[in-house]
Amino acid sequence: MSLPPKTGIVPPPPPPPPAAMKFPTSMAPQPPLVASIGPPGTFQVELLIYNGSPFKDHWAYWVRSRTNPDIGVKIHATGNVGNGFELEIKRCIDLQTTDERPTKRVPLQWVDGKYFDENAMLNNGESKIDNTPVCRFEASAFEVKAPEKTLNAVGNVVRSDIISSQPVFSGHIPFVFLFSRDYTSDIGCGDTDA
Repeated sequence: MSLPPKTGIVPPPPPPPPAAMKFPTSMAPQPPLVASIGPPGTFQVELLIYNGSPFKDHWAYWVRSRTNPDIGVKIHATGNVGNGFELEIKRCIDLQTTDERPTKRVPLQWVDGKYFDENAMLNNGESKIDNTPVCRFEASAFEVKAPEKTLNAVGNVVRSDIISSQPVFSGHIPFVFLFSRDYTSDIGCGDTDA
């Protein structure tokens, strides 16, 4: 095979690659605008965000006392993917003195006082951790079950050739979005830059 004789003519350069298409990016949803003072007889519900680095952030509901916004009730899921999670209520917590201070507080809404029992929720001023709802608001939060065990242990693997393509985690668990910012884009929930 022989090459054609050189003629001194240089072929034109190849065309430039197509320009990358830019799609409009949607802005992160903003937290709701909530008045700093609510109507008489209401309680403010907030979202507490805790930095979970190197893992996902941890989220919790916060119902603050009517007399002090830093004292209240924290409703959250506790546990791990190997053993599962359970809902937990920390009563009469002071966010100024606890070792577990949130990195961000997002006011969500003022809720009618008929759904709350402040004395029972705050355990008459005594700190307590339990998982028994004492008012209608807590009962409604407990209607959504905490995530169950989602991590497969080595002993659970029967035939790795059959399940090797299956993810360790599967499906959306409704309550998880409160505690993991990765789910916020799926549901359009508040600012996730914690």
